[in-house]
Amino acid sequence: MTAFDRLDRLLAQPVSTRSQGLVRMLVGAITLLHLWPFASEALRGTTYRDRFHQPYVDALPDLPTRWYASLMIVAMIAAAAMTIGLATKIATGVTFTIVAYNLALSTTHLHNNRAYLVTVLLILALAPCGTAFSTDSWRRRRRGAVAAPTAPGWTLWLLRLTSAVTYGASGLSKLLDPDWFGGRVTWGRVVVQEAMVRDSLLPSAIADMLLDRSFHTIAAKVIVLTELFIAVGLWSKRTRTAAVIAAAAFHITIEFSAEVQIFSFLGLAMLVAWADPSLPRLARSRRCWLPWPPVADVAEATP
Repeated sequence: MTAFDRLDRLLAQPVSTRSQGLVRMLVGAITLLHLWPFASEALRGTTYRDRFHQPYVDALPDLPTRWYASLMIVAMIAAAAMTIGLATKIATGVTFTIVAYNLALSTTHLHNNRAYLVTVLLILALAPCGTAFSTDSWRRRRRGAVAAPTAPGWTLWLLRLTSAVTYGASGLSKLLDPDWFGGRVTWGRVVVQEAMVRDSLLPSAIADMLLDRSFHTIAAKVIVLTELFIAVGLWSKRTRTAAVIAAAAFHITIEFSAEVQIFSFLGLAMLVAWADPSLPRLARSRRCWLPWPPVADVAEATP
């Protein structure tokens, strides 16, 4: 068997879609959080055209303010439907399309965390993420159409690859940047907020440490190595738990220490994709605790 054959089998083998369903719910809620500032400002008559902006894609139509506001409302409705799993395929596709359109309208809209969100929404639009934890699956069960929520695992692998590459690219770029790896960037961010740090509830000794240049020389290296460890550690079962814990701590820390918009929430949501997706091997029994017939043999999709 060639390497391509093994890869094909890996991507095609069936896995549970439950983790993808959970990611869909979380990302839908995060998309609502992302869209709210655009929608609220547009309803007040203010859009990107009222500020300095540079078109990211010139070919895109520039909608009038009322139409733009209506489009943002439609996107929020679609994101809410995506969250609860109502008409999931259509809702996720509409959410992806409008969020991607809004991102491409202006370079001032473009941030790495938003590009990350658009990538995740595209994968979810392709994935069968409405077969678990959704209104659609609940309605199917009400009609008696009960089936195990399984599907080929390639979309799950795409979600995982996107998650790992994000940490790897961030860590590698900082590793190659002498200002970042040397601690100058993190120290500069704290120094410009020295008054706020001094006035916070932190003990004076902690504040002094955070403002000390030598502390950031070490802290920056810890940050970079943590990101690289997460990017690699997520792929192995032996290190995955430690990598997930490190990632959760990483996102919580930067949420309180830096302005990263929705990145921390999206990063935490994507960790759900690393949950073991395989269904347990259960004997066929009427007393099964699952809300669908047990699956006798579903191959595991994790290395």
